[in-house]
Amino acid sequence: MTNPQIADVLEQLADLLEFQGANAFRIRAYRAGARRIRDHSESMAAIVAAGAEVMKVCVDAGGTLTGEHGVGLEKKELMPLVYSEEDMAAMRLVREAFAPENRLNPGKIFPDGIHYLPPARRPEPGLSI
Repeated sequence: MTNPQIADVLEQLADLLEFQGANAFRIRAYRAGARRIRDHSESMAAIVAAGAEVMKVCVDAGGTLTGEHGVGLEKKELMPLVYSEEDMAAMRLVREAFAPENRLNPGKIFPDGIHYLPPARRPEPGLSI
């Protein structure tokens, strides 16, 4: 799906929710999502910074950084929100046992002060971001 198609679906969902008398906040959230997808003018740094703020709220509420695919480059610098220095040291020891010369995914597992910014590019036709 393209971004305009995704925005159209969100608008249609908002219309349906409104017709059904759903919670007004939910309806506004769908409409706001549609507008943001249509107006993809934010810088990638701003998007990543907003994502970090969302992660902080999630962690403060008892959640974690990971999903089914792990932490990922975008969130590796946020690991100290969840893991103590002792936890991180133990994880580094395990990694060192399997990759003593840091050849497996260097720079992709632990915080190193380098904040990853995904490439900002328009999707190919038929794809969404």
